[in-house]
Parts: sequence; structure tokens; C-alpha cells
Amino acid sequence: MLKLLYYLVIAFVVGTVAQFVTGYHKQRVFTTFLLGFVGVVLGDFFSYRLHLPPQHPLFFVFGISIPWSIIGAVLVILVYRLLRGRW
Repeated sequence: MLKLLYYLVIAFVVGTVAQFVTGYHKQRVFTTFLLGFVGVVLGDFFSYRLHLPPQHPLFFVFGISIPWSIIGAVLVILVYRLLRGRW
């Protein structure tokens, strides 16, 4: 339950960074938060399931790998943009 709260706190920051990386800034705050949350969950899930190499301890916040979360959020935003048809 506590890790879910950490996901919520980190989700907006990760979503904002992922938007900056993809160059897509036309989303609202809730959409940024939602895509960031899905990115954090997917990034954490796939890094754990695929046994991806751990990052430096500096990049872990409350047990969540920030680089893998940003990569997950970038992928979610790219899929979102593909489905919406807005490149």
C-alpha cells in the first residue's frame, strides 16, 4: 500500500520528464499524471520480471528505479500518441 503512494508521488514527475523527452507537451495535468503512473508501473514491472540490470543506488527512490520508470513512461506516451494519431 505504501509503494502505491510512492508511485503516485513519483508518477507526475516521471510523466513530465517523459513528455519532455518525447517533445509532446499538449496534455493536461491529469493525463500527464495518468501516463506517468502507467509508465512507473510498467517500468518497475518489466525491470523486475526481465531481470534487467539494477541501476546505481542513487537512481532508486523508495525502491522504484527512476530510469526504468522514465523509459516505461516514454514508451507509454509514444503508444498513446500512436493511438491518438498525433505525431
